Amino acid sequence: MLDAVLRTNTGMLCKVPVVYKSKRRERTRVERKNMGGTTLTVTYLDTPKGELKSTVSKPKNQPAYQVESFIKENSDLEKYLSLSNEPSVPNLSLAKELYKQLGDKGLVYISYGDPLYTVSRLFKFEDFAVKCMEQFSLIKELVDREFERIKVELKRMLNKAKGYDFLFYSAGPEIATPPMLPPQIFQQLVSPYHYELGKMIKDAGHLHSIHCHGRVKMVFDQFLEIGNDVLEPLEPPPQGDITLKDALDKAKGRMSLMGYIQDQDLHTSTPKEIRAKVRSICQLAKRKIGYIMTTTATPYMFPPPEKFVHNYVEFVEAAVEYGAG
Repeated sequence: MLDAVLRTNTGMLCKVPVVYKSKRRERTRVERKNMGGTTLTVTYLDTPKGELKSTVSKPKNQPAYQVESFIKENSDLEKYLSLSNEPSVPNLSLAKELYKQLGDKGLVYISYGDPLYTVSRLFKFEDFAVKCMEQFSLIKELVDREFERIKVELKRMLNKAKGYDFLFYSAGPEIATPPMLPPQIFQQLVSPYHYELGKMIKDAGHLHSIHCHGRVKMVFDQFLEIGNDVLEPLEPPPQGDITLKDALDKAKGRMSLMGYIQDQDLHTSTPKEIRAKVRSICQLAKRKIGYIMTTTATPYMFPPPEKFVHNYVEFVEAAVEYGAG
């Protein structure tokens, strides 16, 4: 798959982790346990009011997911709030190294903190969603607290990014789209914060992207109000709820759309079907501005299934042939 990208007139979007140094890490203890091919990472956080514990499960060669949150009851929230909210110090050395290796063959994609997502990760998601509706003032107070820290961390990141053309993104807004949360929550707990963070990014000379899977039709206008330069990955129906044509018509060049090659299709379709999808998208987008063809997910299965590999190569070659590359 990588060879197909390197030998054609296409580019790579490379997500790069940012390492943070903080005093909170000094209060953190991590244990890893192997349970029949699944790695459990248990994190213990020592607070002035007692210990908190979270657990992440990672099946072999598959994405990780949280199975136990730090905050399970009110006393856990008191423990968390007893911690200092001192900003961390970001390290961009890996991003800078990859930037030099990529040259003009791609973009380095760096994530910045999202206050709502950071708060949501403290809870079991079902509990978090209910609290957004029943204890809105509490959630907003927590979001505001995280926002103050994240602004400082982003400023430090931007200072270290001088001289590099990075694409900055956040994946947090996708937890606030329907059906997880209603549009009014997005408007209150996502839009104003990302407007300010995005302005910081653009004022520093970088591009601002938002990563948001799923159904974006009901909050599409809010992305335009935030002013992010890119929205990705736009998912076709039925996973998404807006067509590429409608999204391009609504964006009117004010925001670039990235995606629309559904990851699941690479697992289930034939190469001929993939080629037909690419061709139809290219025909639609050729007369419009603001579209970048990508898959809707980074290839995450390792090793990737043979069928997926064939379809991915077909996607890349067809995109070049029909004019997207």
